[in-house]
Amino acid sequence: MKITLDDFDQKILQILSQNSRLSYAEIGRLISLSQSATKERVMNLVDNGIIRQFSVEIDHQKLGYDLKVLISMKFKNDDFRKFTADLEKFPEVLNCKRVTGEYCLITECILRDSFHLENLIDRLIPYGIPTTSIQLSEINRQKI
Repeated sequence: MKITLDDFDQKILQILSQNSRLSYAEIGRLISLSQSATKERVMNLVDNGIIRQFSVEIDHQKLGYDLKVLISMKFKNDDFRKFTADLEKFPEVLNCKRVTGEYCLITECILRDSFHLENLIDRLIPYGIPTTSIQLSEINRQKI
């Protein structure tokens, strides 16, 4: 079921995607709605599954993880299922995307340094063929 959002809902989503810690009163002031109307709209967005979670963005560099890497994986036979079942063994993996094309899966990983990357690659090889790309910078973060 497709849900249509009005301008207020669109603005609320944009504001929350930038800072999910704002109070209903603060959001309401930014979009010219009362606190109660804003809260009701946010709750409706949650109830309808538009907002799935409120999250925290972690500055991994401040924690010593200076390397962000995309690792594309090729698998044979049932190795994809084995890897996804063992995913908890790879805390470096922030997220995985199952994709079409040459690779089966693309992972986004955070690592301390090149030695950590080498260790991760060694641990991935039993599952498939990893191809790495080191992220140099993040140019565009899409926000609604």
